Amino acid sequence: METRQKKSCPHCGKGKLTSRARRPALMKATLFWLPIKRYSCSICDKKSYVYGSVWETVDKKD
Repeated sequence: METRQKKSCPHCGKGKLTSRARRPALMKATLFWLPIKRYSCSICDKKSYVYGSVWETVDKKD
């Protein structure tokens, strides 16, 4: 069975990338055509860039 969940934080590894963070104006103006989004971690509150979607598919063992 497959399920979707948010990606884990690359900094602490415990938290999930939940809330969107603001991107710098220079990045918005020059790289607006790329699907890069900035998220903050629910535990350590550090910001990370994600290419594509923050959702990942996980195989769940029955």
